[in-house]
Amino acid sequence: MPFENITKIIGQFVEVKEEDYEFYVKMLSVVHLKKNECWEPIGTIGKNMGFVNKGILRQYYTKDGEDFTEMFFSENEFFGNFISYLKNKPTELIIQALEPCEIVMITFDNLQKLYAHIPAAERFGRLIAEQKLIEMHDKTSAFLMQSPEERYAKLLESKPDIVQRVKQYYIAQYLGIRPESLSRIRKRAMK
Repeated sequence: MPFENITKIIGQFVEVKEEDYEFYVKMLSVVHLKKNECWEPIGTIGKNMGFVNKGILRQYYTKDGEDFTEMFFSENEFFGNFISYLKNKPTELIIQALEPCEIVMITFDNLQKLYAHIPAAERFGRLIAEQKLIEMHDKTSAFLMQSPEERYAKLLESKPDIVQRVKQYYIAQYLGIRPESLSRIRKRAMK
């Protein structure tokens, strides 16, 4: 069942009544992305929030022909271009499937309806937003306060599956280092 994982995650944060469950499931749909397919086209305004049922995505920016990986999303994680939606401005970031993905999707407009209809949904949304804010803060402070080795160790600790499933080139981008530096860090970490 495509909504089983998202229902479990929501249930960890808030209680969902049976009548509320039926209402919110009607707002959801399932989308499949092929490997290398993008979530929403660059230059459009973000319209959808996703939850990864299966697969892995990379969120990145491109400048002067060079990619800058900001985040990875794998199973049981929420993602979407919240800033584009909130500011009502075209997106500059790209969210790309690194392997075939099954995504549970809700439009941001339907999410607002859900918040209005189910108070627990608004609380859940706030808790997820707080969690995402903490993640972004931790990543930013890591770039200021930690060495590349420390950032790599933190990635291994927090998302060990990423290291196994994602090209090392993308991991190096995420860590803000060159691929050859990542190779040296990995060799030292294995000793």
